[in-house]
Amino acid sequence: MLLVLAPSPNAGLHRPGNLRTMDNAGPYNISLLTVQDNEIKGGLAAKQNFTDKDIVEFLTNVECLEGLLDTWGAFGTTFNNNLTLGGPTPIGAQKANLSDDVQAHMEEIALNEQGHALFVRQAGSALPCPPTDFTGGFNQFLGAAFGLTGGKTVASVFGKPFDPFLNDENFLISVLTLEELGATGNKGLVSLLANPVIATGVAGLATSANSQATVVRMLLWQRRNNTVIPFNETVQQVFARISALRDSLDGPQIDDQGLINTDPRYIAVPQYYVNMVPTDIRGLTFSRSPQMLINILTLGSPQGVGVFFPKGFYGAINTPYSYNMSEPGLDAFPAATNGKVTSQMTVEQVGPIQGVPQPRNVTGELDLTQSLTGMLDNGTAATRGFVTTPSGEPFFSNATQARTLASRHSKVAVGLPLPSAAPSASAPTASGGRHLSF
Repeated sequence: MLLVLAPSPNAGLHRPGNLRTMDNAGPYNISLLTVQDNEIKGGLAAKQNFTDKDIVEFLTNVECLEGLLDTWGAFGTTFNNNLTLGGPTPIGAQKANLSDDVQAHMEEIALNEQGHALFVRQAGSALPCPPTDFTGGFNQFLGAAFGLTGGKTVASVFGKPFDPFLNDENFLISVLTLEELGATGNKGLVSLLANPVIATGVAGLATSANSQATVVRMLLWQRRNNTVIPFNETVQQVFARISALRDSLDGPQIDDQGLINTDPRYIAVPQYYVNMVPTDIRGLTFSRSPQMLINILTLGSPQGVGVFFPKGFYGAINTPYSYNMSEPGLDAFPAATNGKVTSQMTVEQVGPIQGVPQPRNVTGELDLTQSLTGMLDNGTAATRGFVTTPSGEPFFSNATQARTLASRHSKVAVGLPLPSAAPSASAPTASGGRHLSF
């Protein structure tokens, strides 16, 4: 297990390739692990003076949001009061109309999410579940995913609002929208925690959430060509928009993927482009800081209020502001307070947080058994599954991958035009939001 030691008063992180470990054999050369290097730097910087208790209390917000959605959808009821601690019923909460197949999977996932809420309580959070809004939250979020501005809403453009509990497709899309934020967010918390017992528990939350997300992705993949009401676009297209929106709100790095991935810098499965487990080229899942999650879930509200959280986040971690991977290293860290001497590095010591650089060679040509090629992901819906036929075709150069390329083209009906791939002054924003560009 890789651990990062707190720096001495006048020392920051070593340059990439020399991050310290707890044994005497290091430092180790990790210069190729650019994704993880950036995540660790961004995570350490996001920690500020927050304590383990602050982090556990932050989890109250996220686990209540996810768990209550799943529990209401699967069972038509709320948590037991020992988990909500008096928190209100989410706006719009109801039993989802699910097929027997999806119902069975969602009952397991809902009970797992209740277990996550139980962990948060047993780890010390006494905060009640905050007020949450499923109806307004998903409609605002999907409105932003479709680039609706100028007072336009899903209902005004498409004739009716999006109902997250309407059917299998709508509910699974809603669950995955939140579940993958929990999976990446929980993983991002592990490096921020000092207590190894809590850190191990949060790592368990991350792996469990990722497994749940994979189940939901598979169910959506089976329904990828079904139409989503009221948008008249396929599941694959709508989720491509959601993925692009989430990615646009957490910084310049690409750490979100659609139901298909054609980018050979990640795992781009030849011929099929199926993408059930979003990872980097090493098969490692992504991380997000708490501030990134707040920015996504409130569509960039500087106050961390709105969309899914009409009253904001409970606890000390409640705004998107602090140093994270969405900034170039210009934010100042708070000074130590109440006699506490912070081990937090300064901006100068950390240095800029960069996006993942494009490799010189197409990854997979040299390192993996399959030759990978396809359209590079530029962070928009168009490059993560909005168009079912990618412009790049697999190129099978490896001897182990000599198979005939079957024609798998299909035609889809495109609803609203995609937002421009190039950010501009007219790029859509939401709630006066930050970092919202397509």
